Amino acid sequence: MSRDKAVWLFAGGQMQEPAAIKIKELGYRLIISDRSPDCHCARYADELLALDTFDIAGNLQAAQTLAGKFAIEAVLAVAADCHETVAVVASSLRLNALDPKIAHICRYKQETRAILRQAHLPQPLAAVARDLGEARQLLADFGRPGVIKATNNSGSRGFSVAADPDALSAEMFEAALDAGTSGLVIVEERLAPITNEIAEQSLETVWYDGKMYFLNWVDRLFRNDALGFSSLRGEELYADTSWAVEIGHLNPALHDHRTWQQVVEMVYRAGVAIGMDKQRGGHILKADIMLTERGPYIIELTPRLSGGWDSSASTPARGADFVGGAIKLALGRELDLDLWHAHFAYRNPSLFAAVLASIDRGAVDCI
Repeated sequence: MSRDKAVWLFAGGQMQEPAAIKIKELGYRLIISDRSPDCHCARYADELLALDTFDIAGNLQAAQTLAGKFAIEAVLAVAADCHETVAVVASSLRLNALDPKIAHICRYKQETRAILRQAHLPQPLAAVARDLGEARQLLADFGRPGVIKATNNSGSRGFSVAADPDALSAEMFEAALDAGTSGLVIVEERLAPITNEIAEQSLETVWYDGKMYFLNWVDRLFRNDALGFSSLRGEELYADTSWAVEIGHLNPALHDHRTWQQVVEMVYRAGVAIGMDKQRGGHILKADIMLTERGPYIIELTPRLSGGWDSSASTPARGADFVGGAIKLALGRELDLDLWHAHFAYRNPSLFAAVLASIDRGAVDCI
C-alpha cells in the first residue's frame, strides 16, 4: 500500500502558519508536533501530535509510527527553537538533516560560548552555576555588572540583570533555573551596547554543501530603541516593559558597510567553528548580534529561520520567501539559481519594512 507524502513541521503557532500553508500547497500531508492540541495551525494538520517540541524521546518514538503511515520527506522548524529535536528526528528518518551535535551546541548557550571562544571570536565572560552562591561568586570574579539567564531557552525567559553579586536575588536565580531544563544557569558579564545606533541585529544565512550565503539582517528593537522614535510613543507604550523584551524590528538593518562586513565575516567564522562547513545539503543558520563599543559580538546561534515575524512577515513584504526556500531545502532540493531567485532573492530590495508589537504591561520576556 502506498503512503502519502508528508512534511513534519515542529510547532504550530501563528508564526508557523505560512509554512503550514506552503506545505499543503506543495501537495504534502502535514504533520505537526505542538504541545497544544488546539494550536493555531491545528486546522491545517493531517496528523497532530500533542507533544512538546523539546521532547526528543517522545517525538522519536512517534517517528517510528508515523514512518509506517506516511512517506515523510522533510522535517523542519520555522521560527521555533526546537532545532535539536528536528535534527535528531530528521537524522533518524535519514532525511536531509543538520548534524544533531551542531543543533545541540546551538541550543546550549554555554557550549556555544566555549566553541566561539576557542575560535578566537569575541565573547562575554560567561560560566554556568548550579546554585545562587556559585552565581554570585561568578559575578564577583567578573568584577563587573552581569546578566543571568537559562542555558537552553530563548525570548528573554528567565533573564535578569545584576549590577553586583548582592543584587542577584534568589528569585532571579530561580527564574533563570526554571526557564531551562539543564539544572544550570548561565552567568555572563553585561555587554555595553553602542548608544548611537540600534545595537542588536538578527542575521540569517543559508549554508549549502559547506558554503555560506548571506540572506538578510534586521535591526531588533527594544524599549530603549523605541524611546529614540518620538512618533512611536515609546515612553507611553513600553513604560512598564523590561528593557530586554524585543518589541519589533526594522528590515533590513541600517548600518554602514564596514559593520556589515565585520558581522558577516564573524558569522562565517562561527559557522565554521560549529561545523556548518562540513554539512551536506542546505541548512539555515541565524545569528543574533550585539554591536558594542568593543565591536560586534555573537549573542546566539540558531539553525532555523528567525521568529519575531521577520521571516514570516517583513521579509515576504519585501518580496522574498525564506519560508518556502527552507521547506525546499529540507526536502533535499539543490540550492541552484532557480531556487535562489524563487525564494531568497528580494523582489523589492529597496523597500523597508517594520514590525512593532503590542505588548502587555509589565512583560518580562518576549513570549
